[in-house]
Amino acid sequence: MRTGGEQSRAQQDGAQDVSEADMDEGSLPERTLADPSQASPDAAPSFDPPVDPALSTPESSPDLEQTPLEGTELLDLNRRFAAVRRSVGALERSLLQGPRRYSRRDLLEDQQIPERLTSVYWRSLGFSPVDEDTVVFTEEDAYAIGDLAAMVEEGVLSERAFASITRGLGFHMGRLAMWITEALVDEAKYSEEMGDAEARQRMLEVIPELLETLESQVMFTFRRQLAAYAARAGSEVLHSGTDELFPLQRAVGFADLVQFTRLAQDLSGAQLAEVVGRFEAVSRDVISVGGGRVVKTVGDEIMFLTDSPADGAQIAVSLAETITADPALPPVRVGFAWGSMFSRYGDVFGPTVNLAARMESVARPGTVTTDVETAEAVEAALPGGFAAGSEEDVDLPGIGEVHVLELHRDASAPLALEL
Repeated sequence: MRTGGEQSRAQQDGAQDVSEADMDEGSLPERTLADPSQASPDAAPSFDPPVDPALSTPESSPDLEQTPLEGTELLDLNRRFAAVRRSVGALERSLLQGPRRYSRRDLLEDQQIPERLTSVYWRSLGFSPVDEDTVVFTEEDAYAIGDLAAMVEEGVLSERAFASITRGLGFHMGRLAMWITEALVDEAKYSEEMGDAEARQRMLEVIPELLETLESQVMFTFRRQLAAYAARAGSEVLHSGTDELFPLQRAVGFADLVQFTRLAQDLSGAQLAEVVGRFEAVSRDVISVGGGRVVKTVGDEIMFLTDSPADGAQIAVSLAETITADPALPPVRVGFAWGSMFSRYGDVFGPTVNLAARMESVARPGTVTTDVETAEAVEAALPGGFAAGSEEDVDLPGIGEVHVLELHRDASAPLALEL
C-alpha cells in the first residue's frame, strides 16, 4: 500500500519535483502529469510552460527565422516559468514539511483514522474532496487529522463539533493566508514599484524567510483572542434570567460607505482596493479603541459588537464622525441597536441584529440611526453622553414600522485614535 502510494505521489507531483538542473535559465521542465484531474486538490498550481506556436508546429525547424524580439520574449517567459516553479516547489516543501504519502485508505489502515472523519476534515478545511485511493496527505496531515479525530473517537467531541471547528479553522486560516500573501504583494508594488507579476514572484521568495515569525504570531494572536473570548463567555455565567433563545445582551452595529457602487465604477482596481483598505483600517481602529470587536467585513461594510450600549454608541458615532471627515473616503452611514442575540460560527444572529442592519439602510450619510429603546439604554448607561434627534416612523423591510432617530455626540469625549 505504501509503495503504491509513493508511486502515485511521484506521478502526481512530477510537475513539482523538478531537479535544479531542469531549472536552468532558458530550459523548460517537461510536464509529467498525464492526467490533471488526478492531481492533488491542494497542490501548487500546475504551470503550463510557455509555448510559441510557431516553434511547435511539425514544419518548424531550428533554421526557422525568428525576430530577435520573439526570441527574447520566449526566453524571458522560460526564465520566469522556471523561477516560479522553483519558488512554489521550495515553498510547498517548507510549508507541508514532507511529501504526500497517504490516501484516505492508507490513513485508515495505517493510522486507524476513519475515512469519513478524514473526508469531513478535508472538506471542512475548504479543500476539494478526494477519493479513497488518491495520495494527498503528508505525515503532518496524518498527525493533525488523527489528533482531532481521536477526540471524536474518545467522545470528547461530537462529529458535529469536529466539523464546525475544522470549518472555522479552514475559513479563517484561508482568509489569513490570502491576506498575508496579498499584503506582501502590495508591499512589493508600492515600496519597490514592481509590476503585479514581479511582486507576486517576490512574495513567493519572501514567505520562507517570514514563515517562522508568522507561525509564532498566529499562535500568539490565537491564544490572546481565545483568552479574551473565554473571559467574556465566563462573565455570561454570572447573568441571571438569561433568555435561552437569545442569551447574549450586546450592542451591534453596521456601517457602510455611501454610494460605493457608483464610486467603484469610477476608480481603477488599485484605487478601489486603496479605498476599501483604508475604510477597513480606520473602522478597525475605531472599533478596537472603543472597546468593540469586528464581527466581519464585506467590501464596503463592517459589522461590530460591544458589551455595553455606551460603548456601542461611542463606536457608532465615532465611525460616522471619523470616516465622514476623512477626505480619502466617502461618508458612512451607521445602524446601531442594543438587545438580545445568540452567537454561532463567529457571527451573531437574532432580531436585534436584523434591526441594526435594516436601520443602516435608512440612515442618512454621515449619521447614526437607532431605535428608541436603544437610545434609552444608552442614556441610562451614560447620562448626557449622547443626544437623540426627533423620532420618525420608518417601515423597515422584514420588520415593519419602527420608531427611529439619529444619535449624536453630546457630552461624551471623542475617541483618542492617535497612537
